[in-house]
Amino acid sequence: MSLTDALSKLGQVLPAVKKPVDKPTLNQKLLWSIVGVVVYLLMSSVPLYGIQTSALSNFLLEQVIFASTAGTLAQLGIGPIITAGLIMQILVGSKLLNLNLNDEEDKAKFTEAQKGLAFLFILLESFLFGFALSRSSSVFNFNLALIVAGQLIAATYFILLLDELIQKGWGLGSGVSLFILAGTMKIIFWYMFGIVNVQSQNLPVGFFPSLVTTIVTHGNLLELIVNTTKPFQPDLVGLVTTISLIFLIIYLTSINVQIPITSQKLRGIRRTIPLNFLYVSSIPVIFVSVLGADIELFSSMASYISTSASNVLNTIQSAFIFPPPSSTIPHSVYAVVLDPLGAVIYSIVFIVLGILFGIVWVEVSGLDPATQAQNLVDAGIEIPGMRSNPKMIEAVLAKYIYPLAFFSSLIVSVIAVGATLLGVYGTGVGILLAVSIAMQYYSLLAYERSIEMYPLLKRLIGE
Repeated sequence: MSLTDALSKLGQVLPAVKKPVDKPTLNQKLLWSIVGVVVYLLMSSVPLYGIQTSALSNFLLEQVIFASTAGTLAQLGIGPIITAGLIMQILVGSKLLNLNLNDEEDKAKFTEAQKGLAFLFILLESFLFGFALSRSSSVFNFNLALIVAGQLIAATYFILLLDELIQKGWGLGSGVSLFILAGTMKIIFWYMFGIVNVQSQNLPVGFFPSLVTTIVTHGNLLELIVNTTKPFQPDLVGLVTTISLIFLIIYLTSINVQIPITSQKLRGIRRTIPLNFLYVSSIPVIFVSVLGADIELFSSMASYISTSASNVLNTIQSAFIFPPPSSTIPHSVYAVVLDPLGAVIYSIVFIVLGILFGIVWVEVSGLDPATQAQNLVDAGIEIPGMRSNPKMIEAVLAKYIYPLAFFSSLIVSVIAVGATLLGVYGTGVGILLAVSIAMQYYSLLAYERSIEMYPLLKRLIGE
């Protein structure tokens, strides 16, 4: 039995959410989506039994990427789901797993295998976290380790079921996307209006309460314009950057590069295929951020278990991903002032890795010129003046796709880093993901609304 078959078998025996027999209406989908998000947010507010929340700290990057909250039932968030999904996508795209995602049987096997791998990550991370906390004191508490691990396994698997509930047609889109969007919006809201400082989650007093307090007490308003004295303290520069970044991402997403095509069935009629200017979307920064967040997560766990293991991970972290853990990760102008060299290293490494991951993703995800050319030929589409030959079409597409892959990876990486260093609320990666997800849901809502208003469209598209 292959590894894929074993993971698929595991995914099949795990509890699952059944698809709805009858397709829910748009209002029903919206209701289930809202219920899923509300339940997730409630879980992120319920503390884990048996541990001190103040003893934990949650890095902002982990909060955004994994939609996690330190010391709660959402301690692991969607981390195991995202990590398993990325690994499976890479394995299939690189042909290490022989699965054809256009085939329904292989697609079902891929989904079950991904679920099985996510469950294994849930077990691994839950037990690591449980045993890590049990060693935070001088006495090893085996019962406490099992209690914490059990809570995390049950809670994180329930989050996986919430994602499955939404993905299988009860809700809209993807639960993972909704949880990331909700988590990022929560952070942005707190950075604007938070009235207390939450140390365990690096959540400060919000900008507007700080502004009111400073005015009433005749404090120094300059610190609220650009903060150079306190870590993670939101300022006016961050607020302006957040708003500007939202509009910039919307503008860049709307830019398309048009490739002229014709159909073999409709000769003489010319159309164009739009390639989005942000061809790789936010995938490069997701890869870099997940890698960094995973190293940060396992490093924090290792610090409880073994000093030597923690030192190894900290060395990797400081050398390849982020400035040393002893310095503040650059989420504001304050961090740049405190450690300018670390901020420069962080920026260079993040951007270089972002470009590399973007190009690799194009090759392994079916976005490369060869795959796209074959898809056009199979659909009976050709480029004017070119024979319907995959190799010739591939050469033409390569002139568009590789530059788009490079520059889009560069742009999203620069945006993510630059916005983060300027203190954008929710980090640059968080804003990129939140705006992208919000735009996807806008299009999805428009589509679902059109289907409900014009039932004839269901027949035309085969639903």
